[in-house]
Amino acid sequence: MNRKHISAAGALAVTVIFLGLALRNVHIRGLWEVLSSARWRWLPLMLGIIVLDIAIRAWRWRILLSRAATPSIGLLFRLEAVGLAVNNVLFMRLGEVARAFLASRELNIPLMTALCSVAVERALDMAALLALFCLASANSPFVPVSIRQGVFLVFLGMLLALSILIFSECRLGPGGSWEKQLRRWPKIHHIISQLAAGAAILREPRWCATAVFLSLILWACDAVLYWAGALALGLGGAVTYQRSVLVLSWAGAGAALPAAPGAFGTLEAMIKSLLVDMGVSPHEALAYAFFCHVIMYLVVTFLGLAFLYRIGLSLGELHSAINKHRQTVP
Repeated sequence: MNRKHISAAGALAVTVIFLGLALRNVHIRGLWEVLSSARWRWLPLMLGIIVLDIAIRAWRWRILLSRAATPSIGLLFRLEAVGLAVNNVLFMRLGEVARAFLASRELNIPLMTALCSVAVERALDMAALLALFCLASANSPFVPVSIRQGVFLVFLGMLLALSILIFSECRLGPGGSWEKQLRRWPKIHHIISQLAAGAAILREPRWCATAVFLSLILWACDAVLYWAGALALGLGGAVTYQRSVLVLSWAGAGAALPAAPGAFGTLEAMIKSLLVDMGVSPHEALAYAFFCHVIMYLVVTFLGLAFLYRIGLSLGELHSAINKHRQTVP
């Protein structure tokens, strides 16, 4: 059994465990009653938020790539959707690698440049989500003080790491102070240098402010989707907009766990645990988590796979192309 099989088996085990937690104390009949009573008039808003999310991601990615290329928002929108869809259907979160690979191919830029822009993008995502969580959880009875303090420390660490990357390009260059220290580890030096180059555009105040603003707006909009989902299921009294930011944070933590593609089980268990603390019944909490998750999953996966086939690739062909490229890179 190779490492890929071991990783897949471990991810499936995590999924089974969290599915068990999600289904604990849930009455299936009650779950179905909540889902069948959904108010579908909120669906257009939820669909619009999903499309807006991808569009904001594309705009921000264009800023991060602006030193290497000037792609259209439309192209990056399609690639962002493809990456999210691939994450939903393949193990090992290959979506990020897939869209970087496609960006390299479509824009004729080095793969490392595209990968580093994706890494910086993810760092901005994490910092923005942590910032919103800190604001939403202030004085919240549902979030222990220790968790708030821990998240705030992680947020400060993310800001420090981003700041170091943004302003370290010269120090990492030939003759730079950091380059001299990292000579003994050429691979590490190369990776850090590439990441610093990917973040260098953020040294310009205009683009840095725009990227930060877009990152905050992105997650603030995503919280609206969870709020609308609560209204659709009659849970608006329990899940206010401020609480939907907390739900979004719990969902993000669930999606980050090493589980099966799509994060089914982990995301539901995390959201359910929070809503139960808010006084929502277990079957209502699970119905809410499942309702929001399925809508996002279906829309993003459909869009991404449709765009992938429009490019002229199937999932299998994309996976093979990425593996072939890896084998040719020294």
